[in-house]
Amino acid sequence: MEYLSLNLTSTLAGIAAVLLVMFIRLHWPFRFQYMANLFKRRLNIRLRWLEASYRKNRSRAVAMLDKSTHEIMLGNYEMAEKYIVQGINVCKERPTLFNQAMIHYLFYNLAIVYYSSERYNESLEVAFRIYQRDQGMTDSLALIACSHARLGEVESAIEAYQLIASKRSAKDWKLFCLAEIEAAKGNYERALSHLKQLMDKSASLLHLNHTVLEKRLEEWKKASTQAS
Repeated sequence: MEYLSLNLTSTLAGIAAVLLVMFIRLHWPFRFQYMANLFKRRLNIRLRWLEASYRKNRSRAVAMLDKSTHEIMLGNYEMAEKYIVQGINVCKERPTLFNQAMIHYLFYNLAIVYYSSERYNESLEVAFRIYQRDQGMTDSLALIACSHARLGEVESAIEAYQLIASKRSAKDWKLFCLAEIEAAKGNYERALSHLKQLMDKSASLLHLNHTVLEKRLEEWKKASTQAS
């Protein structure tokens, strides 16, 4: 029976193979999302990959997440909210570890929908709950800062912004938060400067529809003219 005995090398190889399979199975549903992220500056291609995720993943929570992102970036906020609710229901009906993690991203998209729809109190509430549960989600903290700024709560906005200022991630959100904060303080020229830097890159990097930035641009230009 010696041929059945396992040495250390074969044991480690077996463990490695099992871990590799588990890793692939975990990340396989996200393959379309990963491809979409490679084309952040090419909106049409990114949208195609997100739509492909919805078609291929079908009733999975990740399908609803990517479809809601797709609708957010097109400015279809009611449709986005519909898919988010469907995704949240899937996560609640099948409370696997995967879905427990996924639900945070669905709620993040919900906060984006509220923010883009100018429902800032609701955006703030949802984003705050996300950050309470997962402080690694820096983007939700940026939404907190931006929502506070839109509500005129400058000190709270600055306090939230300071928590993300030193982080490498969310670079584009940092610029947008600075713009929102400066506008809330009445410094419209500075706000416009930050916004133009962001728009020169790409609105799609922010997970927002481009019209959100265009509205800010028009709003702050008018305010700047009136102030001068």
